Amino acid sequence: MDALEKATSYLNRKSHTEKEVKDYLLRKGYEEDESAEAVRRLKEYGYLNDLAYAKLYFEYGFEKGRGKDRIVRELAGKGVSKDTIEQAYDDLEDIPNEDEMARQIAAQILSEAGKEPNEMTYEEKQKLQARIARRLASRGFSGSICWSTARDAVK
Repeated sequence: MDALEKATSYLNRKSHTEKEVKDYLLRKGYEEDESAEAVRRLKEYGYLNDLAYAKLYFEYGFEKGRGKDRIVRELAGKGVSKDTIEQAYDDLEDIPNEDEMARQIAAQILSEAGKEPNEMTYEEKQKLQARIARRLASRGFSGSICWSTARDAVK
């Protein structure tokens, strides 16, 4: 099986970035030139498109309650260029309000706590604020959103 066939088979399972496909081919023992040529041809045929991939990845990430910072990091880790990531974000038609997303997550954590903030001790409030901030940070929200949301949720 040549590199193009192998790459096509790899893409049949799920979408990948150009870098992921090239790295896959290299791991499978194909030469650098052969791998690069397969990626070039797949781009030419329209089977590989990092911009389209990044747009879908943003939409999927937002649906899952992830913040922009996390999605950007994940795309960069998949080999998508900074310019492509920025263009994909700018091209999105329906960008969710991250402040509102963060408030919804904080409200869920508050309901899980079983107490209203006015029933909590100072130490309990501090722990809850930290938990909210950590959860938001793990989802990829900016530091300012994490801490302002945590502070506002537990007054």
